[in-house]
Amino acid sequence: MTSIAPSRVLIADDDPLVRQAYRSFFSAQEAFCLVGEARNGQEAIDSYGVLKPAIVLMDLQMPVVAGIEATERICARWSDACIVALTTFGTRDYVVAALKAGASGYLLKDSGADNLVAGMHQALRGDMPLSASVRRQLVNSVTSDATARTPVDVGLTPRETELLGWLTQGMTNYQIGRAMYVSEGSVKQYLSHIGDKLGVKSRTQILIRAIQLNIVDPHVAPGETRSAVR
Repeated sequence: MTSIAPSRVLIADDDPLVRQAYRSFFSAQEAFCLVGEARNGQEAIDSYGVLKPAIVLMDLQMPVVAGIEATERICARWSDACIVALTTFGTRDYVVAALKAGASGYLLKDSGADNLVAGMHQALRGDMPLSASVRRQLVNSVTSDATARTPVDVGLTPRETELLGWLTQGMTNYQIGRAMYVSEGSVKQYLSHIGDKLGVKSRTQILIRAIQLNIVDPHVAPGETRSAVR
């Protein structure tokens, strides 16, 4: 039986004790293999170019180049990069900035080992791992900063709009597929088409842009009305 190669991981954190903890953690993981460490954002950028890892765990507060800028520069150069912000900071400014920079997810360091592994698998599948408190911060931030009071028509079909509604509820691609009676592959195709119409690429950017344009209400699930959730 052919074994599946572990996913290659690059960690970026300026704390040597944290890097040591990562080393110990990933040495016991079969699905992931630690291939590199970076002490600051610039090292993360340089290491990504050499190692081309499957996923990066990025701290946000680092010297030389901060994690948010490093994320933005990596994603600008390698559009398929998968970066998960893993930090102690869950405030809305950090959350929104990291996700707008292109991060595939945002987890807090106190999320626990099981949630970290689950989040990494989610990110690699194209889902968007967010700690519960982080998701609330994101939704509240982009809702309060919405750039339009009436929905902007970007040519979305009813099914695409429905999918966005499920996306705002924090569902994974698998869960969205179950809700819409389509495959995960179809969900990814829908997201690709939606991204083209919104002028963005990542799942996270699609979510943010859809809320900003008031295409969907993150407080209302598809099929519900505003009065039904109050």
